[in-house]
Amino acid sequence: MHCITLAELAAILAQHAPAIVYRRPSIPSEAIVQYWAGSRGRFELWHQAMARYRNAERAGDAILLRRWWREHILFLEEVLVSEMLTRVVAAIGYALDARGETDEVAPITHAIQLSHLEATNRVQHLMLRGRGSTVQDAVRLNRLRTGVERWTDALLGRISDDSAGLARYGFDQARVKSHAQEMRTYGFGAARETALWLMNAAMRDMLCRRTSPHTALPEANRNIAESVMMMLQNDLFDDLGTLKSLQRHRIDWDHQYGETAPVEAVEPDEQSSHAIDDYFQNDMQRWHIK
Repeated sequence: MHCITLAELAAILAQHAPAIVYRRPSIPSEAIVQYWAGSRGRFELWHQAMARYRNAERAGDAILLRRWWREHILFLEEVLVSEMLTRVVAAIGYALDARGETDEVAPITHAIQLSHLEATNRVQHLMLRGRGSTVQDAVRLNRLRTGVERWTDALLGRISDDSAGLARYGFDQARVKSHAQEMRTYGFGAARETALWLMNAAMRDMLCRRTSPHTALPEANRNIAESVMMMLQNDLFDDLGTLKSLQRHRIDWDHQYGETAPVEAVEPDEQSSHAIDDYFQNDMQRWHIK
């Protein structure tokens, strides 16, 4: 699995995050465990690659260092791009625990995000001070880094702007809040969905142009994607297998908890007739029906 797929998964999660947070699903413990295990396994592979670079650097072998860059440029790209999913999952975990009564998801997702941040910092150190790289490699990785940072902040702006804690998972908190304010102007209708899908296409185009077509750790990326998908419960999807929108969740919620038990039919008196009229009038105003 290519790291671009992880970025697309992050975009879909961010797009439906308001509905996920609104529904507050109970995330299975096995999904959290698999996400933790998959992330730790991928971190270990990254650390091994970094260790090979340090060994070549201590040996002072310029040929060996150049060979390391040729063999690990894909790995460096994946560290940068896959951080989009790590930050989005951490933000959703924070939002779920903030609105729920438990504190089970955020500590794990936040710890994984911090470990990923450490790996990203090492990649950026190599971009600045690493030996054996070419100017073209450094410039291409830096362009990828700036694009990932901008799009990550845009994705986080889709989740929510109610909590200042969510913005801390972005690279630029002011930019995250700006995107969140922009999302409010679209509402939750067709205009918002169209804008988000166009943004997703633009994000994919940027990543395709700035990354290699091959992948370094396809199995590790697949494990991460599968564990994230396990966090999404069946009631978040409709009959066609697509994630429900926030508006659909609200309709289902009102339908499920707004129904009352049937009562014996009686002739309405004048007072009850006025009460029924008031009820429908308030309901029409709530749904903006004129």
